Amino acid sequence: MIATKRADVWVLLGPHRGDNHQVLALAEGLGVPFRPIWMRYRWFAHLPAVMRSVSISQLQPEARAEIAPPWPSLVIGIGQRSVPVARYIKEASGGRTTIVRLGDPMVSPTYFDLVLTTPQYAVRDLENVVRLPVTITNPPILPDPFEERWLESFPRPRRLIAVGGATSLWQLSSSTIRAAARTLLGAADRDGGSVIAVTSPRTSPRLAAAARAELGSLAVLDGEFPRYNALLSAADEIYVTGDSVSMLSEAVKAGKPVGLIPLEPNPIGHLIRAAEAVRGRRFRIRDLTKFWNDLTSRGLVGTVEQPRCGVLNADALETAVSAVNAALEGRLPETVVRIRVQGRPRGARTAAG
Repeated sequence: MIATKRADVWVLLGPHRGDNHQVLALAEGLGVPFRPIWMRYRWFAHLPAVMRSVSISQLQPEARAEIAPPWPSLVIGIGQRSVPVARYIKEASGGRTTIVRLGDPMVSPTYFDLVLTTPQYAVRDLENVVRLPVTITNPPILPDPFEERWLESFPRPRRLIAVGGATSLWQLSSSTIRAAARTLLGAADRDGGSVIAVTSPRTSPRLAAAARAELGSLAVLDGEFPRYNALLSAADEIYVTGDSVSMLSEAVKAGKPVGLIPLEPNPIGHLIRAAEAVRGRRFRIRDLTKFWNDLTSRGLVGTVEQPRCGVLNADALETAVSAVNAALEGRLPETVVRIRVQGRPRGARTAAG
């Protein structure tokens, strides 16, 4: 459905491309007109007191001017900083607006009508919380004729490495990228095929250089061509660094064997783990290991040496759309129970069969 300036569904967009892809994919999946609104914040928007408020004062003037009646029936957002804006809209509408949040809003889920989250977040399991096994993604697209011509230089089976980068608590080393590339080149020498790597906005020059040192410059992509979703369609196996929940989700959704390239805790990550061991419980922060372990237990991902191809019990987008419609129609609790039953893990297969 085409975005429009006059719509009964508002989508709050922010600075992170992966987050925006999720909320836009959900809005498009609803099949009704929607209005994307860019949230541009003032310097104090990240303060805890602001993020727990019901306000639009933290928005820059041009963004604040967009938040005006007529109020929508549904407002979709993701993360933390747009939470006060969504709550402001609901209050201004006299409670008529339904709030749907993705990810971890970092406040109680009771402030919202529906929270769609994934395993790495410490969101409480309430009757308005749906925990998806992977993030909401756009489907892969077929390569166009120009991309097909480029891909002819890389024989099948094509092994795609999706390279991310460091996060606040995790580090990705050049040696890890080089080791993964060497392992896959060895598989190509033994069984035929080729290896391609694609970087992301998070990839440092050092990591990109490590990939080029093993694969050569032509096999390491850092631009818009070929398109990433087209590469997912053209690949026979996909290997993803563990920092990117979105890239892992897209790989799983592609229905190909997937291998996880591991990360290591950085010094801050080690300190947090040590503190958690002392206090006997984990802090309420994003924990990527929960996401990795959940995918592994479901048989959806394997390793570089042995990728796995599992089957999602339910499509994340279809599940999310069903939950949103239930929230709008006042039948969310029974829908959440049904979704949780459908989401239980089942078996998987390896790349070898």
